[in-house]
Amino acid sequence: MATTDPAQKRPLDLTIFGALFLISAPMELWNIMRTDWTYTPKFFGVVLTGLFAKVYLAAQPLLHLALGYGFLTMRRWALYLALVYAADVLTSTVSSFILHGYGRYRTIFLVFLTPFVAYLIARRRLFVR
Repeated sequence: MATTDPAQKRPLDLTIFGALFLISAPMELWNIMRTDWTYTPKFFGVVLTGLFAKVYLAAQPLLHLALGYGFLTMRRWALYLALVYAADVLTSTVSSFILHGYGRYRTIFLVFLTPFVAYLIARRRLFVR
């Protein structure tokens, strides 16, 4: 009786998303270190400062690693984590648009993250483990 390799069952799109999240983790960490931890992040549109900002910034690369692993192994929690993370980024992006107007990075997040969320919702049945 032949067994099938679990990697063969994983769709290419989820493999790509997982790889991109794994690649983005060290890039996110490098960006945080490059700004000397002085970047003031937003959590659902609320600007964080002090210890909360440092904890949030430290969690970002770990979150990317978790999402990459979750996508590659098609874990159901990865779908929910990705949706919460996307909601956080979209909320912060929209609030930045309202407060600061046009920005290159804000536009990129808004243009690419919205279809990504719609795509995840459409493909949610694949996250079964």
